[in-house]
Amino acid sequence: MKIFSSPLNQWLIGLSVAAFSHVAMAQSGATRVVIDSFGEPYTTAALAPVNQTRVFIYRNLQGVSQQPVNIYLNGQYHASLLRGGYTEFCAEPGNVSIKAALDDASRLHLSKQDGGQRLSMQVGQTLFLKVDEAGQPGIAVLSMPTSQANAEMSNTRRQIHTISRAKAALTCGEPGKAAVVTAPPPPPPPPRPPAPREYALETDALFEFGKAELRASGFNAIEALVQRLNQDYSSVDRIRVVGYTDAIGSHQINKKLSQQRADVVARQISARNVKPTRGIEAEGRGSIELSKTGCRNEPTPENKICHAPNRRVVVVITGARR
Repeated sequence: MKIFSSPLNQWLIGLSVAAFSHVAMAQSGATRVVIDSFGEPYTTAALAPVNQTRVFIYRNLQGVSQQPVNIYLNGQYHASLLRGGYTEFCAEPGNVSIKAALDDASRLHLSKQDGGQRLSMQVGQTLFLKVDEAGQPGIAVLSMPTSQANAEMSNTRRQIHTISRAKAALTCGEPGKAAVVTAPPPPPPPPRPPAPREYALETDALFEFGKAELRASGFNAIEALVQRLNQDYSSVDRIRVVGYTDAIGSHQINKKLSQQRADVVARQISARNVKPTRGIEAEGRGSIELSKTGCRNEPTPENKICHAPNRRVVVVITGARR
């Protein structure tokens, strides 16, 4: 007898096979396979791979409905979240449409035809999406901050009873290293101004003892100093001329004499076309800073010779050296 393979016949054959299998299992005492709905509990999220986005979608344990919430990615089935379940996947950078639908099996899974929510996936980013059941029958997913999501997901477990068929849900690669945020390097410190340099002139070569009028040799000494400055410096910022005397005589007279001598030297330098950008200053300090001590202060020839190093004019130059 020939049997025609019609849809009805196929259904009847399948029903008979199922019934026979059920009877056989009952007679043999075989153990029925039970598929677990949940896997391991959520702990903490691993870092996102450097070239992917890590995505978590979860549903609170206190969900409004006992029916599952189906998750579709770009119109393809991904998971059915029960209350207290979460799913994890990685995605390539770009836009992915995510649709959440409650009890979609009763509607023949037609919700996958809806556009859903369009999310942008950034490399190295971890997204936490929470199923929002407040707007039933419409269901949405809300982007949650990491701290809040970690707290709410502490009571959830991985949903494992179905297999994703969404091409957008990829296996996650190796977790990327945490980005080290470094402050920009501080700007370099401003260049230090050049250290001043001192040139000492013996006043015995410039002036008569106790006088402030230049000798002929004094003009030559100042001319030689100016030539030295032009040789040593490409530009001069500042010149300070400081006059000193010995300790012979009163403090007031020595202070006045040292100031007069400093003024004379400063004018002679300026007259030789030396133009510091910050000018020339002259100061007389008298005998307050002796370079040689131990000399007596009586105006004897011996004491004058002893005090010779103390009678000086110091020219302090600040500028750019060659």
